[in-house]
Amino acid sequence: MAILSAQTSAIKGTIKDKGSQVILENVFVNIDKTNSHSHTDDKGNFFFVNIPFGNYDIEFKKPGYEKQLFKLKLFSSDTAFLETSLISKSVALSEVAVAIDRPVSAASSSYLSQQDFANRPKNSAQDMLRMVPGLFIAQHAGGGKSEQIFIRGFDADHGTDVATFVDGIPVNMPSHGHGQGYADLHFLIPEVVEGMSIFKGASSPLYGDFATAAAVNFKTLDSLPYNLLQLESGSVPQTNAVTSNRGLALLTVPISSKTISSYFAADVVNNRGFFERSQDFKRVNLFSKTTLSINEHSSIHFSVSGFGSSWNASGQIPERAVEQKLISRYGSVDPNEGGTTQRNNYNLVYNNKLGTGEFEIQAYMSSYRFKLFSNFTFFLNDSVNGDMIEQNDNRTISGMNAKYCVGHPFFKMFNKFTLGASFRADDIDNSLWHSPQRERLKVNAHSQIHQRSNAVYVNELFRFNNHFRAEIGLRYDYFIFDVEDLIPSDSMRTNYSGFNYQAAFNPKLNLIYTVNDRAQFFLNAGSGYHSNDARSSVQDKTQHQLPIAISAEVGTLLRLNQKTIISAAVWGMDLNNELVYVGDDGTTENKGASRRVGIDLSGRAQLVSWLYMDVDINVSKGRFIDTPFGNEKKEGYYIPLAPTLTSAGGLTSKFKNGLEFGLRYRYMKDRPANETNTIMARGYNVIDFSTNYKTRHFKMGLFIENIFNVNWNEAQFATETRLRNENKPVDELHFTPGTPFYAKLVLGYMF
Repeated sequence: MAILSAQTSAIKGTIKDKGSQVILENVFVNIDKTNSHSHTDDKGNFFFVNIPFGNYDIEFKKPGYEKQLFKLKLFSSDTAFLETSLISKSVALSEVAVAIDRPVSAASSSYLSQQDFANRPKNSAQDMLRMVPGLFIAQHAGGGKSEQIFIRGFDADHGTDVATFVDGIPVNMPSHGHGQGYADLHFLIPEVVEGMSIFKGASSPLYGDFATAAAVNFKTLDSLPYNLLQLESGSVPQTNAVTSNRGLALLTVPISSKTISSYFAADVVNNRGFFERSQDFKRVNLFSKTTLSINEHSSIHFSVSGFGSSWNASGQIPERAVEQKLISRYGSVDPNEGGTTQRNNYNLVYNNKLGTGEFEIQAYMSSYRFKLFSNFTFFLNDSVNGDMIEQNDNRTISGMNAKYCVGHPFFKMFNKFTLGASFRADDIDNSLWHSPQRERLKVNAHSQIHQRSNAVYVNELFRFNNHFRAEIGLRYDYFIFDVEDLIPSDSMRTNYSGFNYQAAFNPKLNLIYTVNDRAQFFLNAGSGYHSNDARSSVQDKTQHQLPIAISAEVGTLLRLNQKTIISAAVWGMDLNNELVYVGDDGTTENKGASRRVGIDLSGRAQLVSWLYMDVDINVSKGRFIDTPFGNEKKEGYYIPLAPTLTSAGGLTSKFKNGLEFGLRYRYMKDRPANETNTIMARGYNVIDFSTNYKTRHFKMGLFIENIFNVNWNEAQFATETRLRNENKPVDELHFTPGTPFYAKLVLGYMF
């Protein structure tokens, strides 16, 4: 259906899915008899200006949807508004065109991931994060702790160099009790996610803190395509028991008004795990979102979520303990590891379409609680009680984001100008305790932190013609750090009280040249940063510059034939000197400057009408350098755990009768686990299988992880430890075993 509210030489509109009324981004919009074409943005909007009076056929196309044509007559100087919807069908790779208006980063990251999102099964928020080409994750604390992230030569810890957002709410937590930029996505219910936008490198002005290696923004549904009740149950045969259960409900709230849509989602998980000691992972997620359409130009979105979990963990175990048969591969040295965490989010977004522009303002607030018991060194420091530590992080987060985008003529070009600003406040209470068997013996660190960050950015998009586009941006960030160390200082410890401010200007440049609908080339460059922990930042009161990362990449996106697309990018990044607050022992460590270079390769092919293939290959080299942007160090230059070669891919089949199959692999090569490369983190290759069958009201699924039951290490660290009966510490590889053969059955009812 299409609604014409005015007839003029300017055209704007919104496109939705006809069945679910979900907004559709990246819909190709073409006006015949002109050189004008565009794509809808992340709000489903498109607009044109300076269209001569006359009769036109407007074409709407998107992979997975029926093409639509609309006839329009322009004969006045007002604005024509079109609201239309597309009918979904199976995704065909042959329909995808390489287009100038599409954002480009690392070739595949913003583009091919849309095909991946439609074609791959989504079992959890973590699985969706894996859709970022070249991104790998590892869990090493019973399922409840944030995943460790690897991408582009980074061991990004729990998010230090990957900025993550959900509906614009920042997930990363600066100055966290466990690690800088800690990003826990477990509050996100995967079934309410509509899509994700991805950007690699530091060349986008939209992203600030932690957006060095990549930035990922998840967008949730504004309304449900259907109600859903779903049950899942999984088992690892070696345990001879059901190891995981999950219940899910997605329900539309019955509201008579056509201008209001609202839904509710609940997700409950109980997971024993595959370890000898039950991980006893319990999680509850609640989410609700309401959308109010004020008129055809403005809307309000309000969402609220609640999340809580608790778990036990077997931790990272030393190889020698397994080799000496002190414990099994799935055993533990300290059975008391585990934790709890909670997060509540409140999000309010107002959108208003103003002529050829759009204004958006967002206000959000989060309350967060975190408690983690870990023992990385066993009896190294306390040979009697053990070294277990307790880390706490309790905080309130509040913030605002505002953005104004306007399309405007510039000579013969139709440009787009964006102005944005943001504010964030974190009020934090952090503590670190020596807590053997979860009983507090001594406080090692306790601080109250008040951290404020402000940002303003501008971006001008120049469309020189239908082939060449340039984006020039500038971002300014300003931080205030205020730390009160609550432990009296003495000669044995550093007092972290202090005040400091830091700022940075970061220029951005993106050049995209589209030869035709089969070939595109791009060059991205810019500087970015990730902030350091406030307790580190206040130690040097003369340092007012945020640590800078300078990155650049050049690449191409090519359609080889109607059903094959490949991409390639060569990239590099230098990071300035960084001070890292080590939450595990309450100290500050100087990691020095570093350099990373690499190649990203991706391919997507539709082999036949029902069979798709995808592959990502990522090669990188990371080294510590002697000074910022200097030479490689002569010794101790390896970046621990930085991936050197990763690859992921698979086959996906989709049939018209609702049957789907998937076979996927994940490969990571051996890599250095310490600076001297004397300890190696072991690589792995894991293959997973999935099958789904869907009718109008029912769906069934079977998911098998690690179908060949290989022994693989999910998380790995080079750590100096001492076991209870050892006289001397040993520095060697410690690991958390990856999932053995695991099968999960899914049953769902849709109505």
